[in-house]
Amino acid sequence: MKSFYKILLITFLLSLTACDLFQVRDPEDPSQTKSSYRVPVEPKDVIQNLINAFKDKNSNDYKKNFSTGLPLVNRDFFFIPSGNVLSSFPTDWYVDEEFQYFNNLVTRSPQDIPITLSFTDEEYDIRADSTIYSAKYFLSVPVLNSEPKVFEGRLKFSMTTDINAAWIIYFWEDIAVQGSKSWSELKIAFY
Repeated sequence: MKSFYKILLITFLLSLTACDLFQVRDPEDPSQTKSSYRVPVEPKDVIQNLINAFKDKNSNDYKKNFSTGLPLVNRDFFFIPSGNVLSSFPTDWYVDEEFQYFNNLVTRSPQDIPITLSFTDEEYDIRADSTIYSAKYFLSVPVLNSEPKVFEGRLKFSMTTDINAAWIIYFWEDIAVQGSKSWSELKIAFY
């Protein structure tokens, strides 16, 4: 019996020295993009993923929130800008344009200051195969050596699930609020 415990102790000691359990890991490269993305199993997750994509300045996480069409879902993403910029807005705005504007926004804004997005007066109209989300938004974009630029308005998202049962946005309508710059104006500035 004593030999069994000796063998067990030796095996344990050998396994401790063989693994890196107590080794200090290399620090994470600060240039790596942070990701707080979580699988959107309900519409509220999509909204939180949008907020996190701005905070993390993660273009890939941002793009995951929008429909890319077939084969994942039978709906392409489409954006309708606010009426105050309709004449100066690009004719068609799909997921590639959405990704390009956001990527430009991330690369041109100061890296160490987060972009802040928040929603208020949120409403979820849940239907059989989709959800319509409406809310007021507040978006604060940092500017180097200046006050942040603020964009406010209302929006409506139409969401559905893809073939993986993950919720995505396939339609977005931006609605300007008098006296404030709309999200559409931000998209034009960084497109």
